[in-house]
This record gives sequence, structure tokens and C-alpha cells, in this order.
Amino acid sequence: MRGALLSYRALFTWLNPLGYVSSRIVRPIGMAIAFTSLSSYYGEGGGRMLVGASLLAGAGAVLYGMALSVGNERLFGTLDTWLASPQHKLGAIVQRAVPHVADGFIGGLCTYLICCLLYGTMPIPLLLFSVLLVVAVVSSVGFSLSLAAVALIIEDVFVGPNAAELALMIFSGTLVPQGRLPAGLREVSEIFPLTRVMSIVDDQLARRAWSSGTMLAEIGVAAVWFAVSSALVSLAVRRASARTQVD
Repeated sequence: MRGALLSYRALFTWLNPLGYVSSRIVRPIGMAIAFTSLSSYYGEGGGRMLVGASLLAGAGAVLYGMALSVGNERLFGTLDTWLASPQHKLGAIVQRAVPHVADGFIGGLCTYLICCLLYGTMPIPLLLFSVLLVVAVVSSVGFSLSLAAVALIIEDVFVGPNAAELALMIFSGTLVPQGRLPAGLREVSEIFPLTRVMSIVDDQLARRAWSSGTMLAEIGVAAVWFAVSSALVSLAVRRASARTQVD
């Protein structure tokens, strides 16, 4: 845990009052207000969008945090040293995810509570939302681990998380209901994290009973992402190490 906190302080460049508030509080709340208001304007009801945007705020913190925790090694000129160290790279990256998971939970919860206060409604009970948010941010770790691999290969650290956040906005069901996607893309959405979490949200809002199997399916998808991303990290570490030796 000490290593995770040290990397958080050293490599998370938004860890200053202006950077943190703008990226972790203002931006997600602004996105939630924009999409919730648009949804209400077009007669869809804003409750689902409010919940989805708040869950996306939590997942987004993990996406960007894990990419920065690896990509900034290059920015600060420490990538070669880190690659040459005997530290287990996959274990180190997973350890670095811990503060960002906590960050994501806090950011998602703040987004939900503030938006509920602004709109004068709480679409789903706070306890259920908190449980779903925990599942969402933890489920995002495996997906975000692939961004750490990308950050080892591509110099622009924001390419990976920007593309990943856009993919979640479209395919996870948080901002675009799965049923509204073109037919060919609905199957694609099944491989993304948060899709089954939003299915539970839909059931809750419709006052339908939801199955614990849906939650287990979300955890299963997260495990698959973790396995695939772990392999990608191993390949990226070998490639980056080889390039370092050549240079």
C-alpha cells in the first residue's frame, strides 16, 4: 500500500487543488448535468442518465488514473529505471490502481449526491447506488489495465483513456441505453464493463426484481478483462524493455 500511495503522489499529475477539483469533481458533475438535462428535455426522464453518468464518473477516474500512473513514468524520465528494476511490473501496476479505485468511488458518490440535490430526486437508494458504484470501479480495473499496456507503447498518455472513456460512454449503457444502439453494436456492448451494472439500474428503475447472477456476470467480465489485459501488460513490458536496451 505504501508503494501505491507513493506512486499516487509522484505520478498523478492532477494531485493539486485545481487539477483534482476540475478533473474529479467539476468535470464529472458537469457531464452528469449536461446529459441528465438533455435526457429530460427529450422526454426520456433524467433518473437513468443521472445514475449512469455518476457510475461513469467513478469508472473514468480509474481509466485516467491507471494510464497516468504508468505513462507519467516516461514523462518524468523514470521509465527506464522502473523497467530495469526487479519489481514485478504487473503487481506494481495493480497496486497503483488502489488509490484510483478509492478516488473513483469518492468522485462517483459526490457526483450522484450533488446531482440528486440539484434535481431534487434520488433515482435509486443511496445504499444500492454505493454497492453498484463499488462493483463498477472494481470492474473497471481489468479494462483500465489494458490502458497501462498502451501507455508503455504510445507516448501520448491520453490517447488510451480518451478512447476508452468514449467507448464506455457508447457501449456500457451508462449514457446510451443498450437497446438504442444499432443492432450490430448491441452484441459488442456485452464485452464492456458496467453493461450489466446498468442492467440492474434499469430493473431497479422499472421496479423489477434483478438477479444476483447479473452482478456475478459483471464480475466475470471484469475477470476476463483482467486476464487479457495482464497478458497485454506482459507483452508491453517486454517490448518497452527491449526498446530501452536498444536505445
